[in-house]
Amino acid sequence: MGPVDLERGDEIMSRFAGRYFWLLLGALFQPAWAQTVLPFYAETGQRPFSYEENGLPRGYYFDNFQRILKTLPAYRAEIRFAPWARALEEAKNGNAAAVIGVYLRPDERPFLNHSKAIFQEEVAVHCNRETVAGREFTTFPEDFAGLRFGNQRAYLTPGPRFFELVRAGRITLVEGIEFHDLVKKMLVGDIDCVVNPSVVINEALVTLEARGLPERMRARSKRVLTVRTESVHIGFSKKYEEKHPELARFRQLFDQALGQ
Repeated sequence: MGPVDLERGDEIMSRFAGRYFWLLLGALFQPAWAQTVLPFYAETGQRPFSYEENGLPRGYYFDNFQRILKTLPAYRAEIRFAPWARALEEAKNGNAAAVIGVYLRPDERPFLNHSKAIFQEEVAVHCNRETVAGREFTTFPEDFAGLRFGNQRAYLTPGPRFFELVRAGRITLVEGIEFHDLVKKMLVGDIDCVVNPSVVINEALVTLEARGLPERMRARSKRVLTVRTESVHIGFSKKYEEKHPELARFRQLFDQALGQ
């Protein structure tokens, strides 16, 4: 599936000041007044899946999201970028129709309805090579007891069992906002490991090098274990839907389009 060029004139409605964007997600001649506008939140710095570039939303999540929405000309999406924890909070409070790019965690996030999967990605553990030298890892998270993990605030990527070990004091958790900052902490030894798709970790290394981190530091990152394959979804706000019943119809149409 190739990338979607969101700079085309028939796909951009307008740009708001700050970090707000309008995407034209309907037919070229669909009158704006006839479209239902829905606010979506997304994470700004999760390359190559979800990120902002030159004032526009980019990434694999958006490619798939845009492909489906092109089949729903009655709807237009307003994309708002924010740190992950805030994006989820906006959906929980009913200020956003949905969050783009959530894993299926209905028990931990009961305030969301999940779409069918829009993407699949492989999650892995990367650690500081020196920290884990001589250790063998076959089972996550049990084999990582005693180590310090960095994780973005409100990220549930490591899974329920991981957080059980954190609560039991067997794993130390260091939370952050930006993932590349956690990768930097791992490289310099402030923490031991991070959990995320390997492509995201590699993109974080590229970002850090562009900001002046010596390229030789890349060698300190070691992929030590593949954890699982996760499905990626649109997380629709239940509270927003209570106030805006039209979201229920959109969810139904969106899933129908995904199934085609």
